[in-house]
Amino acid sequence: MLSKPLTWWSFSLVAAAVLVALITLKVMSPRLAGTAGVTPSPSGLVADIVIPPKSMAAPDFTLLDQDGKPVSVSALRGRVVAITFLDSHCKQLCPLEGDQLGQVQRSLGAGAHLSVLVVSVAPATDTPSSERAFAATHRWSGDWHWLIGTPDQLAAVWKAYSIAVQNTPDNILHSSVLYLVDRDGFERAGWAAGLEPNLVTHDVRLLLS
Repeated sequence: MLSKPLTWWSFSLVAAAVLVALITLKVMSPRLAGTAGVTPSPSGLVADIVIPPKSMAAPDFTLLDQDGKPVSVSALRGRVVAITFLDSHCKQLCPLEGDQLGQVQRSLGAGAHLSVLVVSVAPATDTPSSERAFAATHRWSGDWHWLIGTPDQLAAVWKAYSIAVQNTPDNILHSSVLYLVDRDGFERAGWAAGLEPNLVTHDVRLLLS
């Protein structure tokens, strides 16, 4: 089940366009590692897209995780939630983001109130065993959930978060975006492909404080 505020669509179209541009820029000219040259927003966040507090509620949904348990964004109020979209069999950008997310988790420590939600972009091939193998390979820790559903359920979530997914004979092409949702259930930050773990960690810590 999916719900979203009426104001979502107008903003998401702009956000999607900006993220596409950012993805292109990162492919063409990746930023240097570290925080040098990064200018924080007035909120202190340094993400590619920074969203003002309490201005955009994260679209809610409920899907089953790798253990068959229902997970929803709204049920995780009180925690910072990182939402991303991956394929457990991908050999290109997904493993890179997997490593980066693992680095973020380890930097924050096991006690951090961060939940990572991975929404599958490959419902035909993602399985609990392949999802756990992906997590183990990239040394994930803490609270993480790989979410699966019917093609229609997943397509609704992809649409709500402006994620494009296209099957090809050899691969699944999809947007690579990480969203950060604050403790009150509002979207606050968006990161394009090529995450810098220290910067993501900075923003998570800020939202946890």
